[in-house]
Order: sequence, then C-alpha cells, then structure tokens
Amino acid sequence: MRQVCFGIDVGGTTVKMGLVAQDGELLEKQEFVSAHDVEEMFDNIAVHMSEVMSHFPDCQCVGAGIGVPGPVVDQRLVRGCANLGWGEVDVAAELGRTGLPVRAANDANLAAMGEMWQGAGRGCRDLVLLTVGTGLGGGLISGGRMITGFNGGGGEVGHIPSSFHPDWQCGCGKYGCLEATASASGIIRAARQFAPFNEMKRVTAKDVFDAARDGDENARQVITDAGHAVGHCAAILACVINPEIILIGGGVSAAGRPLMDPIEEVFRKEAFGPSSHIRIARAMLGNDAGIFGGAALFFCE
Repeated sequence: MRQVCFGIDVGGTTVKMGLVAQDGELLEKQEFVSAHDVEEMFDNIAVHMSEVMSHFPDCQCVGAGIGVPGPVVDQRLVRGCANLGWGEVDVAAELGRTGLPVRAANDANLAAMGEMWQGAGRGCRDLVLLTVGTGLGGGLISGGRMITGFNGGGGEVGHIPSSFHPDWQCGCGKYGCLEATASASGIIRAARQFAPFNEMKRVTAKDVFDAARDGDENARQVITDAGHAVGHCAAILACVINPEIILIGGGVSAAGRPLMDPIEEVFRKEAFGPSSHIRIARAMLGNDAGIFGGAALFFCE
C-alpha cells in the first residue's frame, strides 16, 4: 500500500493543502479560504482532507504536517498568529480530530524543509531559506532538522537588525528590522521617497523593479540597498550554521538578477571564509514549498 502524507500551509488568506506520496509525488492539491475562527478553520481542513483521501482508497495516510504563521513549540503549540487573530492554539490537538498523527511548524521553517526535500536544496542537509515577499521570513535547516529554538522563535530572520533604515518601524513594533528595509513593503516605502513614486496612489514592488530596468537610478539604488541588506543578513547566518546553500524565495525573488546580484555581491564580500563560496540560488517550489515541507516532517525523519 502506497504511503502518503498531507502537507498543509495555513495563511492569513488561504489554506494550501496537498497529498504527497513518500517518493515526493504531489498527488492532489487544493486551496480554500482561511477561516479566522479556530474551530471553523480546523473543521474546514478536516473536511477537505476527508474529500481528498476518498480519491485515493488504496493509499495509507501516515499523518499531516501543517505550517502556521507563528512560533511553534514541540511541533504542536503555536504561541499566536497575528494575521489569523489566534492566541495560543494546540494545532496538533485541533487537527487531531481527523484521527491522524499531526506535526506542526512555523510556515517559513516548513518551506525550508520542503526545499530541502524536493526543491532547490535537494540533497543538502544544511541550508538557509530567505523568503522575500510582503514581509521577510526565513527557515534554517541544520543536519536535516529545523532550527526552532527553545520557544519556537528560531528562524525569524526578518527581525535581524539592519543598518539601512534603523529609524523605520517594523510590523513587530521594533525599529530597523531587515523586514522593514528589504521586503516588498520596505522596497515600496524606500521608493516613495523619490519621484515618480511619491506622486503615485498605488506602488508595487514590481513598479520599482520595472523602473529600475528602464534606467531609473533611484529605483536601482532602492533595489540595490534591499539586496545588500539581505546579503548582509545571509553572511551573518552563514557564520552561525555554515549552510551548504542559501535559497532566496518569496514573490520578490521573481525579480531575478536585479535582486540576486546585490545579495551575492555583499555576501561574497562579508561572509566568513569557510562559508564565502557556498551556493546562493533561487528557491524553486513557490507556493508548494509548505506542502512538501509538511510531508517532509514525516518522510524525512
């Protein structure tokens, strides 16, 4: 009987769920709207899981790995998810209503596990994933295991202090975090200091990258600063865990070389010798990283 596992990525807007075989094949994927009420959320997930399993009667499901946007302790207890309006929730107990073993993790850490198992970090047991999107998150893998820390706060790389805009307040309430500088939100904020962005009602990170491609020097500098900030962060992390590869993911990474080049430039300059020549590459699983990461919690033991 073929063994399968659910990988579930809970976001503030949608839940992405997939059934993954032990060999890494994604058998089925669903996406549905998130519910902010805890009971409703897990009822919905359980219903969709039951529906998916009905399509694979000859498979044995070994469990469900679930990622949530908050710090997770002991692969079960999340200490709060601000964008879901959750306080402390025992995720494993809530999803345990399905009768399956459940393991929970922070969503960015889970994405790193997915990239290690079936993505751009395949074959690597030590890696860093930096996700540059609306915010800036990360996942750290050492010896094939997630670094989560004693209370689930490990891997929160977006809150490493950055020297580029030390007076800018981050969403966490502190000032000068990397996320405030190098995320899509930070890139937009920096661009709005200059024309034409300071006159536009709505600015996206893509607008800034497009302007840089068309020769706007201010836009180019904004992107270069963001890349340098990420590269500096990567150099710090490389001193800590000496990864085999550093992956850059998230929506902003789709910009390609205009962002990757300044990241690599600063990393090569600042990284400690044994880590200075490691690979830097774009992540490859996109929105499916958390799905594969959830399955990896069971299939990569």
